[in-house]
Amino acid sequence: MPHKATLYEDMDGTIFEVELPLTSVVDPEEIRDELGVPSYVDMDYFPMKNAMVTIWAALKAPKLHELYPTAFDKRVSDKPIPVLLFGGAAVKILCEQANGTSSLSRKIKDTDFIVPKKQGSDFYKLLLNMDRAFGTRYKSFSTKSDRLFSALRHGERYRVRTINGMTPEEIPTVTVMDILCDSISLRHRVDVKEAFGEYRENLYTIGLECLMLSKAQFIMDFPKDELEQLKEFKQEFRILPYDHYAGDKFVLGMEEKDVRDVCAIFFDHSVGGGRGEISPEKIRNVLERDEKLALTVTLNLRNLVEKPRMLEMWLKKREAAIVVDRINSLLGGLPKVDKEWDKPWWNTAVETPIIE
Repeated sequence: MPHKATLYEDMDGTIFEVELPLTSVVDPEEIRDELGVPSYVDMDYFPMKNAMVTIWAALKAPKLHELYPTAFDKRVSDKPIPVLLFGGAAVKILCEQANGTSSLSRKIKDTDFIVPKKQGSDFYKLLLNMDRAFGTRYKSFSTKSDRLFSALRHGERYRVRTINGMTPEEIPTVTVMDILCDSISLRHRVDVKEAFGEYRENLYTIGLECLMLSKAQFIMDFPKDELEQLKEFKQEFRILPYDHYAGDKFVLGMEEKDVRDVCAIFFDHSVGGGRGEISPEKIRNVLERDEKLALTVTLNLRNLVEKPRMLEMWLKKREAAIVVDRINSLLGGLPKVDKEWDKPWWNTAVETPIIE
């Protein structure tokens, strides 16, 4: 094994490297327990371990310069940074069925963070010093292109590179990590500002409702004359039931990973107004203010209940029926969208995944 591993070589010749073996001076599982995150959460994944340490550090931001003076020469932030998870890591925290050997469990290769815009710069700087405080396995760095990307977003979004795993030869692998601020703006915009005040109650995630909306906001179009490609990659289940779109194209919904995550949300949580339930009132309040998001979410959820056999790829028939019943219960209270679109009603200025 080499003494050092090169993580990235920048366009200006700057080399980012790390000494091997990677080090950690904290126990992520102890930190998970201290945070109150359920013990069922998979800690086998490199990104999940990093997430626990990162969340803990962000909440300790006002005191990190006292706890780790060699890593932080001044106060990181005047207040704790309520960093929240969304994406697959958040699903694992909120849904027991997304962990372990469950058929709804899936691997995660990275974590998705969102923070208040006012504290975005503080969190960005924290990430770049994590390795100095907690060990090299928590190393993140910013390349020239990352810094340009962040500067052009004017505090709305930041980008860093971070270690997300090891090869069989025990060489670190690196991924790009975006830090979002205030809202998740992809195909549609999902505002999560209210969730920052409930970070403990929501177990350091954006909460069930925002999480479901962030999953069900995915949509794209696809040429009908390429239907065979969809079938080749077994993606035809994504064709949404919408007859008003341009005649030469399908409208496609969630990818398999998002379908599985949405199934986990509805399997583990009933619909209602109680603690730990999916609140139809909260979702309705969001969708009443955004009919485009409302249409996309409704189409994606309706697609699941109209194709129960698709759900049976991961769930037993009885389990799939539970998911379908709960989605139907939610759909019954969502606003109806009367407007008909024959062209994209979603944001097209985002990266579109390759069908494979």
